[in-house]
Amino acid sequence: MTLDPGLSPESHQDAILGPLVRVIEEACSDAPWALIGANAARLQGVQAASPNLEFITTEAALEALGEMLGIPCDWGQGAHLAANRLHFMRHGVPVFVFADPVFHGPYESLVPRDVPSLWDARTRVEVPPPQPGAPATGVLCTPLEWELILSVCLGYHARVDAIRERMREVGYDSRLVVRLLREGRVQPATEEAVWAVLERAE
Repeated sequence: MTLDPGLSPESHQDAILGPLVRVIEEACSDAPWALIGANAARLQGVQAASPNLEFITTEAALEALGEMLGIPCDWGQGAHLAANRLHFMRHGVPVFVFADPVFHGPYESLVPRDVPSLWDARTRVEVPPPQPGAPATGVLCTPLEWELILSVCLGYHARVDAIRERMREVGYDSRLVVRLLREGRVQPATEEAVWAVLERAE
């Protein structure tokens, strides 16, 4: 695949997503997967950016993807995330795929595997192809309600503000928020902080 060197960073990432998602779908088969983080929010209209494309899936799917790509999985633990992972480059863009990650905030941990409503609520975003006439790619993204909760838990204040502004334009699913908070077993203080943000989005 040849990419236009004049593409913006976001358009460059979008051009990579098509073939990348097809590989991930093949490896995952029936296992759940999703684009997560800043680029998942960006595809849903949030003013957010990250140099990385980040996906989450299951341990079995990660191993299958590693075998397809000929890349070994390795365990990684940082300030906010612990998971078995794959890390590789696609046309200069860092790609991370995490298996059953645990996200750590200052006072809270979130485990997507334990939140069934997250997987049921994934949002399919059609990403235009880099070449006219080619088919668009459907990218499964974690919903903005989850991205808001995760950003609150991790203390990503700029992203919280950006998601709130987008929700002010398009609204949000309060019942989904309730399910995500309940299934994620967040602390009362975190729940109050999430609802406080949403009140300012109305």
